Amino acid sequence: MYKIAISDLDGTLLGPDHKISNTTKQSIDQWIQNDRRFVIATGRHYIEAKTIQDEIIESTYLISSNGARVHNKHGEIVLKQNLPADIATIICNDYFDSEIQTNLFTDQQWYANFLLPELTEMSLNKKFQCEVTNLKEIDKSDTIKIFFWGEREKLNIIYKALHLQFSDKINLTFSLDRCLEVMAANANKGSAITALLASKNLSVEQTIAFGDGMNDVEMLQVVGKPILMANSQADLLKALPDAEITKSSKENGVAIKLNSILHNAKNTKT
Repeated sequence: MYKIAISDLDGTLLGPDHKISNTTKQSIDQWIQNDRRFVIATGRHYIEAKTIQDEIIESTYLISSNGARVHNKHGEIVLKQNLPADIATIICNDYFDSEIQTNLFTDQQWYANFLLPELTEMSLNKKFQCEVTNLKEIDKSDTIKIFFWGEREKLNIIYKALHLQFSDKINLTFSLDRCLEVMAANANKGSAITALLASKNLSVEQTIAFGDGMNDVEMLQVVGKPILMANSQADLLKALPDAEITKSSKENGVAIKLNSILHNAKNTKT
């Protein structure tokens, strides 16, 4: 039986308003009370993701920036994979488009070449805001990830160019149709989960994971039971055609599945 549930945030655990519903909070609480664990795995920065974690569960492990960081319950980094500084420098120098917002995360900062109201409004922690700067001039030694925000057609061009130039030296993924993310080659949610479970002698077969975007694909491939949201990206549905599909994030799809597992477990005991 599944003992560990792992969930993405945007489009999965969070509704279209980027908030977690009371229904979902209650289902997670029931899940934990039944001697199970719940872990967040998101593309968002740790500072933002911690805001949601604090709403729903006592501090536990948190996977952020698509697996480039894993923090323990004390807020200490236990897994760290930076984007190589030389690659980050080339990207910030050469892949500039005035119509595409380029963003760079470090452990304490979120930098960008210009402000974008829709991204600012999506922030989960109002104290963690984008700082506009010349990306060519900042230190790249602690780069967690770089992400581009804009029209998909332009992002596709950047994707192809980056893939051609760096090949297997980076991990490229579309977390949203308008968001192209660049991490270290081995930084993904799947590798972070595998390392975390191994360090705790926990079985992958006992894990269930929820996701909706292509930055979730590695995570969904390594767990015992992958669950896709009804609102998942078309590319993810194609990548995992045999995966179970739950209701959309707007319909509390994560809560519905967790409740179903608990209900079945209770009936099995009786």
